[in-house]
Amino acid sequence: QDVAREKLGLPSFSHHQQDLLADNTKMQQELVHSWNDTGFNDISKNDLEEGLNRLIKWNTAVLESILTKIVVQQNEQRKQNSFKPSKDVIEYDESARFHEEIATAVKMPPFDREAMSAAYLMPSNEKVNLIPPIAREELRGYVARIASMYQDVHFHSFEHASHVTMSAQKLINKVVLRNSTELNNSLHMLGDDKKKGEKDLQKQKEADLFFSTYGISSDPLAQFAVVFAALVHDVEHRGVPNVQLIKEQPDLAMKYKNKSIAENNSIRIAWSELLKPEFANLRRCIFGSDGDESRFRQLLINVVIATDITDRERRAGERERWQAAFLSNGDDFNWEKEWQNKSEDKLPDIDVSLKATVVLEQIVLASDVAHTMQHWLTYVKWNERLYKEMWAAYASGRAEKDPTEGWYKGEIGFFDGYIIPLATKLKECGVFGNAGDEYLGNALRNKAEWIEKGQAIVAEFEAKIKRKSDVDTCDAGTLRKGYHSTSCLMNK
Repeated sequence: QDVAREKLGLPSFSHHQQDLLADNTKMQQELVHSWNDTGFNDISKNDLEEGLNRLIKWNTAVLESILTKIVVQQNEQRKQNSFKPSKDVIEYDESARFHEEIATAVKMPPFDREAMSAAYLMPSNEKVNLIPPIAREELRGYVARIASMYQDVHFHSFEHASHVTMSAQKLINKVVLRNSTELNNSLHMLGDDKKKGEKDLQKQKEADLFFSTYGISSDPLAQFAVVFAALVHDVEHRGVPNVQLIKEQPDLAMKYKNKSIAENNSIRIAWSELLKPEFANLRRCIFGSDGDESRFRQLLINVVIATDITDRERRAGERERWQAAFLSNGDDFNWEKEWQNKSEDKLPDIDVSLKATVVLEQIVLASDVAHTMQHWLTYVKWNERLYKEMWAAYASGRAEKDPTEGWYKGEIGFFDGYIIPLATKLKECGVFGNAGDEYLGNALRNKAEWIEKGQAIVAEFEAKIKRKSDVDTCDAGTLRKGYHSTSCLMNK
C-alpha cells in the first residue's frame, strides 16, 4: 500500500495512521468554520458581493476536493491499464423532459479491486494539486455562473444551495471517513507481518468496505454528482411552488407536462451551462472515463427530480424503490452474507446499483431539508426564511393563502409525515455512521420544541413582517391591500 501511495506522490500510511481520524475530524471542523466565515449572517448590503464571493470560493473548494479524487482514480486506472477514455461525443435532446428519464437504478461500477484502490489510497482530507489550473479556473467560473442565476428570494437562494451543498458534503464525508478509518485500522492491524492469511484478511476488508457502503465510498464520480446536484438543484427558483409556475409560465409548464417544472428547469440550466465550450477542460476532468458522462447525467437527473416532494406519484415510486432495495428480502435477510466468503471472481457479479441509487437520492433529500434535522436555531432561521418567501408571494398576489394560516400545524405534520421518516431512512441504511442517529435525534427534538414554542414563533414571524410593511414606502397600488411588493419586503 505504501509503495502504491508513493507512485501517486502521496505520503505513506505509516506517517499518519494514528492521526487519520483526528485529521478527518479537523477537516469537518474547518468546513464548519469556513461556512461560518462566508459572511452571510447579518450581512449588510455593502458586503453582499464580498459574501457572495466567499460562498462561490467555498463551494468551489468543496467540489475541487472531490474532483481531485476523480483524477487520482483515473490516473491509477491508467497505471493498471483499466482506464477506458471517453470516445464518442454524446448529443442530447434539448427538449428533454428530465422527469421522464428517471432510472430505477443508475448503473454503478462493480467491485474492482484495482480500479478502487486509488480511492482508498487517498483519504479525503489530503490536498493534492492534480487538477490542471485551467480546469480549476473553469470550475470556479461555473460555480460563479450558477450563483448568478439564483434569484433574489428569501429561501430558495444561493445561500440555501450552499447550505444544501454543505449538508450533502457532510453526509458524503461520513461515508468516506468510515471507509478511510476502517481501512487504516485494517492496515494497522496487519502491520509489517507477512504471515499467511493476512493478505486474504486485507482483501476481505476491502470487500467489506465496498459492499457495506454500496460502492459509494470508492466512487468519487457519484460523490461529485451528488454535491454538484446539491449546488444546482434550485437554480433560477422563482420563490413560488410548481403549482404557481403552471399559472405564471404556461409554456414551461406545457414543455414539462406540468410535472416537476422548477426541478426540470434547474437541471436544464445546470446541464446546458456545463456543456458550453468555456467549460471543456472541466468536463475532461469530470468525464475522463468512458461512460462517466452518461452516468453523471443520470445521477443528476435522479437526485434533483427527487427534491420535488410535492409530487405524490414520484414519492410513491421512491418508497417502492427503497422497499425493493432494503426491505424486499424480509427481516431475516443479511446483506453481509451476499459478499462474505464468496470467491474473487464472483464479487463483481453483486449489483449494488439500486441500493447506491436510493441512498444517493436520500443524501440530497435530507440535505435539502437539513435545517429541520440540525440545531434548533438553524431550523428556526430557515423556517422563517421560507415563511418570508411564501408571505412575499402572497403579498404580491402570487399565492392565494396567507402562509400564517396553518403554519404551526403544518410544520408538525411535515415532521411526522416527511422529516422523521426521512431521518429514519438515513439511520437504517447504515452507511452514515452516527449521522443517522444525529439527524433523527435532532428532528425529534426540533419537533418537540416546535410543539411547545411554535405558535409564539409564528406570531413573531407575522409581527416582524407587518412591522416592515408599516414603514414600507414602496408603491403597493397593484398589490393586496395593506401589503407590499416582494422587492420591498426583501430589501428591508
